[in-house]
Amino acid sequence: MEILGTLDKGTKIQRYMDLSKFIHVLENKQLFMCRMDYFEDKLEGGLTALNDFVYSGAAEALSHLVNNSLPMSFGKGFNSPETIEKAQKREKEYNEESKTRSLSTVFGDIELSEVITYKNVISEQKKWLDISCWHLNTDDFESIAMWKIYGGGTNSVCITTTVGQLLDAIENQSLNLLVSKVEYINHYEDYYKTDHLIAPFIHKHKAYKFENEVRFIAYNAEVNPLCNRDDAGSVINLRSNNFINDVKVSPEAPEWFFKLIKSIFNTRYGQVGKVARSDLDQLISTFGN
Repeated sequence: MEILGTLDKGTKIQRYMDLSKFIHVLENKQLFMCRMDYFEDKLEGGLTALNDFVYSGAAEALSHLVNNSLPMSFGKGFNSPETIEKAQKREKEYNEESKTRSLSTVFGDIELSEVITYKNVISEQKKWLDISCWHLNTDDFESIAMWKIYGGGTNSVCITTTVGQLLDAIENQSLNLLVSKVEYINHYEDYYKTDHLIAPFIHKHKAYKFENEVRFIAYNAEVNPLCNRDDAGSVINLRSNNFINDVKVSPEAPEWFFKLIKSIFNTRYGQVGKVARSDLDQLISTFGN
């Protein structure tokens, strides 16, 4: 398991979900990881203009032009024999390497060709990267946007935990697992904020910044990402549900739903975490019209 960037095991995270997903976690002690190519955001894995310049080989070609081709073109009048000889050697190495270009990925180095381009490889990886999305709870406030989009209605819940508690709850399994905060960028102007091989898949457009997302990413490093895949993702088994610290019930949820969640979580499944109404309910009753 690998934790990237500024995250640590004490980082607080939330997950907004409807009742069926909540019951699934409790009943099966499992975390479903959806394959990335099923996400609605079509910019998932998309390169920025600057990263495309590097991934395409254009940056390397420009470096070759400046450091190798031009010194040889200027000739002895501008460069010493030693400089020209070194440039000729580098040009030969560059030409040889260009015949067998490859792209480094978490699945290994994938050889490129006229048919298999760097963009193909990046896109195909999404089929084999399985994601569980969480909301980074930096200020202990709930997000009304997350309630509406991922809760899906008044009969929904938000569970809270930490990165470390969730990782510790995961049973030993064969998949590689890493955790990273998502970075939000302008694809025209920005550059990836990490050089990790997973970089294209932990950056999203600034339009999604409200998600403040932390991703748990599972993958099988032995698979060939250019192969087809039939299932919708993978399932991570959990030792217990004790990673859930508390449960918030959605704003304006009816009293019967609040009592149902409390009964399910504390009584039926014997969890000791607190079940409470949304903080927004108290604000509405105090300051609302």
